Amino acid sequence: MPTKPDIRFTERPYLAHEHPSLYDYWRTFKERLQRSLKRKALLSKTDPLIDKQLKQAFTENSSFSQEKFELLVSYFIRSFLHYANDGYARTDYYGYPSEQGMVSDSIEGAARNYPLLAAYLNYQSDTTHPLFQQVQQALSAGFLNATNPNHSGYWGELKSFQQTICESADFALALWLSKEQIWVHYNTQQKQQIIDWLRQINQVQTVDNNWHLFILLVQFVVKQLAGIDEINHERYQRIKEFYVGNGWFRDGEKGNFDYYNSWGFHYGLFWLDQISPNFDRSFIQQSAVEFCQDFHYLFAPQGFAFFGRSLPYRFAAPTALISTMIQQQKSNGQGKRILSCLTHFFIQQGAIQEGNVTQGLFQKDRRLIDPYSGAASGLWSLRPFILLLYGSQKINFWQTTEQPLAIEQQDYDIRIPAIDLRIIGTQATQEIVALFEHQQYPNAPFAQACLHQQNRIKHAIEWLCGRSTREKNNLLRKGVTAFSSKLSLYLPNKAKK
Repeated sequence: MPTKPDIRFTERPYLAHEHPSLYDYWRTFKERLQRSLKRKALLSKTDPLIDKQLKQAFTENSSFSQEKFELLVSYFIRSFLHYANDGYARTDYYGYPSEQGMVSDSIEGAARNYPLLAAYLNYQSDTTHPLFQQVQQALSAGFLNATNPNHSGYWGELKSFQQTICESADFALALWLSKEQIWVHYNTQQKQQIIDWLRQINQVQTVDNNWHLFILLVQFVVKQLAGIDEINHERYQRIKEFYVGNGWFRDGEKGNFDYYNSWGFHYGLFWLDQISPNFDRSFIQQSAVEFCQDFHYLFAPQGFAFFGRSLPYRFAAPTALISTMIQQQKSNGQGKRILSCLTHFFIQQGAIQEGNVTQGLFQKDRRLIDPYSGAASGLWSLRPFILLLYGSQKINFWQTTEQPLAIEQQDYDIRIPAIDLRIIGTQATQEIVALFEHQQYPNAPFAQACLHQQNRIKHAIEWLCGRSTREKNNLLRKGVTAFSSKLSLYLPNKAKK
């Protein structure tokens, strides 16, 4: 596939949520009160052993067995069922809010769990299992309540640049995944209600980046379930314009190259391919194969050379490795070890607590949370596990023997030409360094190339108003070019949180 150095320019739109007025702070303050009153007690209050049991299971040994996987899935499902509100249409987790407010965050809390619940219904063959029945009932109610204007859990009308656009994609995916367990049991009126709500997606505007995939995923599902073909092929072609070669996409015309490629771009494309296999299979699958050929070099037994934004979504890093196994219909022992190492490492460091992934690298860390991220945003970390529920049994994933990582076998020094990235692995130290050999943001002041702490005043305003006042802390955009699997750039400092 040819490298494309230039991408057609489009003007970035004005986003109101990035320029809040006093009214916005008043609105989100009221939302904070509303959602805080609805929020239930911490999961550990009702199930004191749940965190301990999970951490113990992932500490006893380093192999990622099917039993451990099912325990992890059960953990997140039980958490969702505990924190869910408004007829399973919203879920209120504890944590720092996003810049769009805590109502939006509660919608995220439900939406980002929905595909896990739906995939579980396919995975669990015992339809009489109590958890299966709970999930089926919850998801069936959630779909209807989220799209019912007369219900307290209604997600509202879809509007341009709104966070709910992202969540509608997970909603649609979950609907498609559970079509045999839920969709077929709805009556005509219920189906129409859901489809009408989803079709609002055709009128919204989005930022010109990976968000095109959210629109497309909804449109693909509507076509498959309702026979209404409104797929916006221009959006798909724009995604392909972002493709630069070696399996990598730039995140918009002026975007950076980000580990998001794994769990954002290739995950979204994977589902388009699964829903409609005849759409553009050659490009989707070949670009994923090329991506994985080099991406695996970034993983160490303890750590990963993270670069980009959305660091609290860290469990999702191996997503493309899993989706590509399913596409190619064969398991991969090294890919399994990568997922195993990353999952064990972060769980052992306390990165899952109170039924959620923590908002940071290990524990909570405000410096690492983007302004658009709320208490439940990091649940996109569930994406590799959603894929395993969907496809692990088809590729005998759990019967596959783990194979050593590249860094466990030898030193290496490789390059990914399309993004000017050099990956240096040193076997003796088990350290991997990702080094960009070009400066993506040459005007970034070197002295400011570090993570900045939120000051106390902004911290207080955020707590009071239930709306993020955090800075954007993407180190790539600050001019940093070297990232180590030892994670030294991201480790907590002594500053107060």
